Amino acid sequence: MGIIENKNIILCVTGGIAAYKAVTLASMMTKAGANVHVIMSRHAVQFVTPLTFKTVTRQKVTVGMFDDSQFIPHISLSDLADLVVVAPATANIIAKAAAGIADDMISTLLVSSAAPKLIVPAMNTNMYLNPITQDNMTKLRNYGFHFTEPDSGRMACGTVGIGRYPENDRIFSDIVNIIGYKKTIFDGKKVLITLGGTREAIDPVRFIGNRSSGTMGFAFAECFIRLNSQVTIIAANTDSHIRQAFCLKYPNVRIIDAECASDMRTAVHNEIPNNDILLMCAAVADYKPHYSDQKIKKSDGDMTLTLSRTDDIIAGLPKDPAKLYIAFSAETQNVTENAKSKLKRKGADYIIANQVCGEHNAMGGSQSEIMLISPDDIMQFPYRNKTDNADNILDIIDEKESKHSKSESPSC
Repeated sequence: MGIIENKNIILCVTGGIAAYKAVTLASMMTKAGANVHVIMSRHAVQFVTPLTFKTVTRQKVTVGMFDDSQFIPHISLSDLADLVVVAPATANIIAKAAAGIADDMISTLLVSSAAPKLIVPAMNTNMYLNPITQDNMTKLRNYGFHFTEPDSGRMACGTVGIGRYPENDRIFSDIVNIIGYKKTIFDGKKVLITLGGTREAIDPVRFIGNRSSGTMGFAFAECFIRLNSQVTIIAANTDSHIRQAFCLKYPNVRIIDAECASDMRTAVHNEIPNNDILLMCAAVADYKPHYSDQKIKKSDGDMTLTLSRTDDIIAGLPKDPAKLYIAFSAETQNVTENAKSKLKRKGADYIIANQVCGEHNAMGGSQSEIMLISPDDIMQFPYRNKTDNADNILDIIDEKESKHSKSESPSC
């Protein structure tokens, strides 16, 4: 089941030119299974009609404080809400919320609802950068409000600068993260994730590579972010569309590029001291060819490549008992036996093993059938969306590590 499925989300649309973009956001949330209830300010209806939102969400749209069906709609919506989203949010509604003013439907809901609140500012650059607006946003952050920061670019008014309505993908991601947040051992932890497939150069033109797309690693990154972890990614070669989609959702995540196994090893050794958890999702080449500075010319005969062993990155790391080490094992046969052997050899706390051939081939696709192996347990996860499997795996690790921590705590 999706994170926001059956959740009640109140989408408040205020009177800015970007109001029309909120229609797409409402549609995205509805398609994801959420019950989207739209409230429009009296200025917002000058840009988009309530009928548009009603058609997209299949829900009644509220504009005034009172109507024929409900005497006090803000109270019923306040009690109903799992999340309140204001998109776009004008400087006016931000100022009202910061001051606790409740003189229309949206401002009254922001005061009356105990649900989490996400504010999506969209306004002229000068208005956004005005110290009053900035102070108001700081005040709301101190009250626990969440913000999706605006983009920079050309405004409808002709100004160029910060204040543009952000991409709906990014807003939707923040919505999922807020609703899906739960307290776990990963809260506040720094997580280093390697992903993608390394390329080992033969000559300036050719290389040896693999089919890894980085999908699984990006799925884990998204799940860790949802659990309030600070993620750093070391990326080998990845599917460009998958990487672009991730960066659009999470533009502030630091990504370090590593072309080959040697680059990956250097990056991991440099970054691991500053992180609490290492997740080695990358498909790192086990062997590399002897490199030729010049392009190897084609001949009539066969060509033989001499390969040498690359370093096993996670096995070669000095292990810190305060850190968590999670490795991947891509197998075509004897999955369980091979993965259990790697768990011990690599000195990892967990191995995530997946099948990379046959009907349930995980490499390069959006689904996987995987198992989680720890020193005392083996758990199987069915063939399905990689993000769902990543979520479930982190749930299990959280449960196991929480029990482990409790068992080590001194009794009174």
